[in-house]
Amino acid sequence: MNEQYLIDQLVLHVGLYKKYQYKENEIGFYQNLEALRVLKGLCTQDEALDYAISITEGVKAA
Repeated sequence: MNEQYLIDQLVLHVGLYKKYQYKENEIGFYQNLEALRVLKGLCTQDEALDYAISITEGVKAA
């Protein structure tokens, strides 16, 4: 899995959780967040979340 795929999955799971509030979407979000953390070599999931937010803000600005 590459970085963009994981970030897309995070966005998808957040949207689905917000709409339906299924536990599976919450679990999927944290699994993908952990995979992104490992892929980028970050120390915590908070750092991974900050990284994903910064990437998606850059896309929104463009």
